[in-house]
Amino acid sequence: MDNVSAPTKICILCNTSAQLVYEGMSGYVEGTKYDVYECLNCKTGFVDPMSNLKEEYDIIYGNNTIDGTGYYHYLAYGVKKLRKPLSSLFNYSAIFWGVIKAVKDFNVKKGEKILEIGSGLGYLTYAFNKEGYDCEGLDYSDTATNFANNFYGARYKQGKIEEYSNNHKEIYDVVIATEVIEHVSDPNLFIENSLKVLKSGGKIILTTPIKDVHPNGTIWETETPPIHLWWFTEKGIESIAKKFNAQVSFVDFTDYTKNKIWHVHIGTSGTPPHAGPIVRSDRSFINPRKKGYKDILMGILPAWMYIKLVCLYHDLKFLQRNKPDSKYMYGMCAVIDKL
Repeated sequence: MDNVSAPTKICILCNTSAQLVYEGMSGYVEGTKYDVYECLNCKTGFVDPMSNLKEEYDIIYGNNTIDGTGYYHYLAYGVKKLRKPLSSLFNYSAIFWGVIKAVKDFNVKKGEKILEIGSGLGYLTYAFNKEGYDCEGLDYSDTATNFANNFYGARYKQGKIEEYSNNHKEIYDVVIATEVIEHVSDPNLFIENSLKVLKSGGKIILTTPIKDVHPNGTIWETETPPIHLWWFTEKGIESIAKKFNAQVSFVDFTDYTKNKIWHVHIGTSGTPPHAGPIVRSDRSFINPRKKGYKDILMGILPAWMYIKLVCLYHDLKFLQRNKPDSKYMYGMCAVIDKL
């Protein structure tokens, strides 16, 4: 893309120009195309057009098979069988590790009120409640919340934070949003309304794929749109927090990278976006991916055992060779403080 003549849009995060860096990227649904823009200031990437995804989430959370998106059901069943699910999730993935570390580091006490936005099938909310926190879930998909309420107990509400915040102002100590903000069309509105439900001094703990770890010029190394609409940098998240007079800090993953087996896929500058899975209009996969060893294990092992096995594997530090410690992982964990 010619940097001189490339079309521009306004980045709504920091209100500066964003330049078109790729035209006509293939979307998740066959035949759909998206243009990719990168902010010249905060370097966050986003796509045009933006999309409403409710029906996509209902499809994802309605799939109760192990292959494909049925992984979420598999994880939900496994978490319920664990004696200490929060500890297991802490060791299961860097995403949960970051969130739970932030809860511990900021001394969130048992019994304090937590709202998980984008609670999905409900397993993280359930794990926090098992540990003694007072956690509720909120999700856009009624398919997801119906499952969670039936499976874990009536702690989940269907809706968007934009509407929910109107009747739930200043009642929560913490908002948790794991891998949510990259899905929404207006991240400013999402953060503004998340702050509304927090008490003074409350915190938003959010995770999202991080663009900063990739070389300058990497176009789009995250989920294909409309699954992901944004690819954030730390500066992009800081720009949103600044709009609402909030402070932001980022979880340092050095302890994780010192003590766990880890891998971060790094993109390549100047190459076309990676090809993600593509589905037909009926949401059946075109050229479905081949099953790997993880899929095979999930097809054999009960879910709780698979989770335990992954936790054990992550602790086998001797298998990790020639990797320097890093404060970054494939996703960031940001903590936004309401002043």
